[in-house]
Amino acid sequence: MDSSTAGCGVKHHRGDRHCRSVVRLIAAPTLLMLVVSVAALAQTESVTYNFANPPDAFGPKCNLVRDTAGNMYGATFSGGTHNLGAVFVVSPTGTESVVYSFAGGADGSHPIGGLARDAKTGNLYGTTVYGGTTNNGTVFVLNPSTGVESVIYSFKGGTDGFNPYSGLVRSGTTIFGTTLNGGAFGYGTVFKLTAAGKEMILHSFNSAFPALDGSFPYAGLTLYKGILYGTTTLGGVGNLGTVFAITKTGAYTSLYTLKGGSNDGQGPNAGVTFDKSGNLFGTTYSGGINNAGVVYEISGGVETVLHHFGRNTGDGINPFASLIFFKGNFYGTTLQGGSANGGTVFKISPTGAETLLHSFTGGADGFNPYSALVLNGTNTFYSTTVQGGTSNLGTVFKVVP
Repeated sequence: MDSSTAGCGVKHHRGDRHCRSVVRLIAAPTLLMLVVSVAALAQTESVTYNFANPPDAFGPKCNLVRDTAGNMYGATFSGGTHNLGAVFVVSPTGTESVVYSFAGGADGSHPIGGLARDAKTGNLYGTTVYGGTTNNGTVFVLNPSTGVESVIYSFKGGTDGFNPYSGLVRSGTTIFGTTLNGGAFGYGTVFKLTAAGKEMILHSFNSAFPALDGSFPYAGLTLYKGILYGTTTLGGVGNLGTVFAITKTGAYTSLYTLKGGSNDGQGPNAGVTFDKSGNLFGTTYSGGINNAGVVYEISGGVETVLHHFGRNTGDGINPFASLIFFKGNFYGTTLQGGSANGGTVFKISPTGAETLLHSFTGGADGFNPYSALVLNGTNTFYSTTVQGGTSNLGTVFKVVP
């Protein structure tokens, strides 16, 4: 499958409807089904690493990326030598080290977005929300073998965009990403960078009428068959978020405007993913029957809600991260909900049947997973929690479904 995703997060702040959209409601699984699933699969999760106080990294919110040996790299908003964020690496067996600590000057500070890895060189590419020459964020490259970091671009804080919360996508030597703020209208951008650090704005989001094309892209982009896809947290006709597509040269299409209410989701913080047939899937943080978020599909311009997350049912609520597609099903995390309101790991079939794989207790097993799952091995998923673990500073965990 020709797709890649990056990003993760917090919340922030519309989309021209290019496709007519129909919302179909599929009933959520019953409480009995959820309880049985949790009881049967509660032992599938284990903690690989517990984050500690600085100089260690801590509080990870973003997706992991793996190398060919199975080592996993991530970035944290806090921690490191200066407590301004760090890049870390952890092995599948739990050996962790800090690869780079941000100093808060020209090198950037406080990364939130996930990393992208160059398969040829092993170099890691990422963003920082702050720091750089004007403290508006950076795009950086890091050699994990030497720990040498270089800034490719420092955002100026105006029409070039600023505060990139998401990770990056690379196509050849070209880098693509989003900024939460800035651009021509102040609602964020989609940008591209050459290897030499020349930036071009592909799209400035315009939340004003009549454009209404989305605002505040929190999530990262997904590259699928040469086209970039993403979401905006707000914007669109009802200011409840959008799903969009954009070419590498900047031709922008609003695919869907979320409607919210009991029949649709709203406020997507996550990016999108695709199945083998090219259908698009994603999650929203809120909206749906219980205002707890949904899993949705867009196929042929038609949106279908596959699952409404349920409050007070043992189900997870408020999914923050993108889904991943594996062996015909989708897997993801919810930030909250579950048996102890510490978040969950779940599986969703293409027809919307949900199985809970783990409910976080908030103790040693972790608490509040902001990030997506990554497959590492033939049948093992890894991810992070922002809290919990032995020091309550977050974990790297694994789940074997």
